[in-house]
Amino acid sequence: MEKSLILVCGLSLLLMSEVKQGYAMTDAEIDKRLGVIQALEAKAAKEQQDSEKMKKEVANRKAQEAGNLQELRSQIEAQGAKLNEILKQIQTTEDNVKQTNSELQEAEHRVETRDQLLKSRVRLMYTNGFVSYMEVLFESTSFSDFLDRYHALRSIVNQDKEILQSNKRDRESVAQKKTEVEAQLAQVQVQYAESEQIKNALVTKEKDKEVLIASLAKQEEQFEELSEEQEAALKKLAAEKSKLWAEKNKNKQTAVYSGGKFSWPLPGRTTISSGFIHRINPVTKKSENHKGIDIPAPAGTEIHAAAPGTVIIAQWVSGYGNTIVIDHGSGLQTWYGHARGLAAKEGDQVKTGDVVSYVGSTGQSTGNHLHFEVRKNGDPVDPIPYVTK
Repeated sequence: MEKSLILVCGLSLLLMSEVKQGYAMTDAEIDKRLGVIQALEAKAAKEQQDSEKMKKEVANRKAQEAGNLQELRSQIEAQGAKLNEILKQIQTTEDNVKQTNSELQEAEHRVETRDQLLKSRVRLMYTNGFVSYMEVLFESTSFSDFLDRYHALRSIVNQDKEILQSNKRDRESVAQKKTEVEAQLAQVQVQYAESEQIKNALVTKEKDKEVLIASLAKQEEQFEELSEEQEAALKKLAAEKSKLWAEKNKNKQTAVYSGGKFSWPLPGRTTISSGFIHRINPVTKKSENHKGIDIPAPAGTEIHAAAPGTVIIAQWVSGYGNTIVIDHGSGLQTWYGHARGLAAKEGDQVKTGDVVSYVGSTGQSTGNHLHFEVRKNGDPVDPIPYVTK
């Protein structure tokens, strides 16, 4: 694409240099040169359309990936919050483990105390000589003494039995609780590891998306640079065609702009939705100098020539869509962009008020309107001082 644009510029400059030498060309020679330029313009127009299509695809993909990136960041945020909750659970569970260990130590202390009680009794019995429970009973001096001894022995037996059962319960309950809490801690730690892995995977995807979006942004910049090259090439070709048509029509009876205000291109439609200002492009969302004024109107509304002159461009132009350019002489041109259809063709001589195209929304446009420009020696100027409503 760049090679073809360089070719356009090179041939245009060559043609311009030959005209500047003052060589009087015949109509056939002029037509031949116009044919060369028209062929170059047709090729450039096709490349412009392809370029704009690719640029739009890149912009759409960039917007989609930006949405995906935002969604990823939301997921990362949510995963981070989940990790924080799991960390709290881990902390709580670790506290429970510590508490259970403390309870287990207390239970072991209770068991040891009870064991010491039993051992003390055994040592006492061993020191005083072993006396069976039956001997204790038979040594009673009366039935009442027998009952007292019986109840005392029964209390001792029940106490020993309770000590053994308490030891068993303490060990089993605390050991079971410790096992459960440690299992819970292990489970929460696994959850944290899994969640952290998910978050790390999302962060990796986030970085990949950022790299992709940066690459797409770079492509957009390249397309912007290409559009500027296309604009420069078109400007040179338009200047060359203006000279050629002036040369061809100099001995013919043609409508000529003789000064004064231009006519309003959309009679009855005087609202201006965007002026000759610095603005944010509604399509590209980038800062730019708006080269003309935008006049909204329903699709198909007739667009009229603002002044007499020669149609030097009647085709697709990058960014402008279907476009009519009229050369009025004295370095003045009017541009009519985003047309749905064209009513004039290149080389047509038009008078003020002639219908040249119809309102549409082709090219870089967000709705039906006429983009109207006035150019002085190839450079866009504020159209308002030149026109009258």
